[in-house]
Amino acid sequence: MITQNYFTLPFYVPRICRLWTNWPEYLLNYGLRRQRPTQYQLRSGLRLIDATGTLPGTLAEVFVRRRYGTVDRFRTIVDVGANVGSFAVYAAQSSPRARILCYEPEEENFQRLKKHLSINGLEGRVNAFQSAVGSSIGPRKLALSVSQCNAFDDRRKGASHQVVACTTLQGIRREHALDSLDLLKMNCEGAEYEILGACSRADYDGILNIRLEYHNLDGVSRNGESVRRHLEARGYRIERFTRRLADSGFIWATRTSRLRGH
Repeated sequence: MITQNYFTLPFYVPRICRLWTNWPEYLLNYGLRRQRPTQYQLRSGLRLIDATGTLPGTLAEVFVRRRYGTVDRFRTIVDVGANVGSFAVYAAQSSPRARILCYEPEEENFQRLKKHLSINGLEGRVNAFQSAVGSSIGPRKLALSVSQCNAFDDRRKGASHQVVACTTLQGIRREHALDSLDLLKMNCEGAEYEILGACSRADYDGILNIRLEYHNLDGVSRNGESVRRHLEARGYRIERFTRRLADSGFIWATRTSRLRGH
């Protein structure tokens, strides 16, 4: 399927050349959708290993199109839905002094995340936890996809599942003694609604910036517009609201006021 990404790709070619030492291979794999196992090396020396040939699109979202923006000013980052660690590596490169906590529940993705932290020498300041994040603490059933995208919300017949541990934002902040988060990044395949819905006013007071990929699950209460309204009502200014595809997009929100009456 041809999307707008193909028409805008030429605009990003100079950035791609500046990012990757093996940029010709990246361009071919991304542009032609060649699913070939490849190791991509940033000019900074950091590496990302694509064992399945499915990583170029994710790297485009994070490094090339910068869907989560620049993160160099953030010092405390919680990454919900860390997948194989593309955003974690990006954030660690952008902000060398940042404390980064990554949460990824799926076994294979988590092992690849740990490998990326290890080969890039990031284990000392990027911590990875094999856990989902939701509205309650305890085991959850995760529906597995043929891609790297796995979700609580399972609308596919015959999907396979994995039972995973689940924590909450409140649990993360307590466990790591986080008075505030500079950035909450989320790409959790629809779990964003229950995560945000479970946050109290006090929780929101401690989250200074939120950047997330939303997933339209219905036309009423679980879609991008509902997330926008939810965050605005809780003291955030929406800095960016984009539609990537018909069923998803990105939101950046910045805290502008504290809520009273906790």
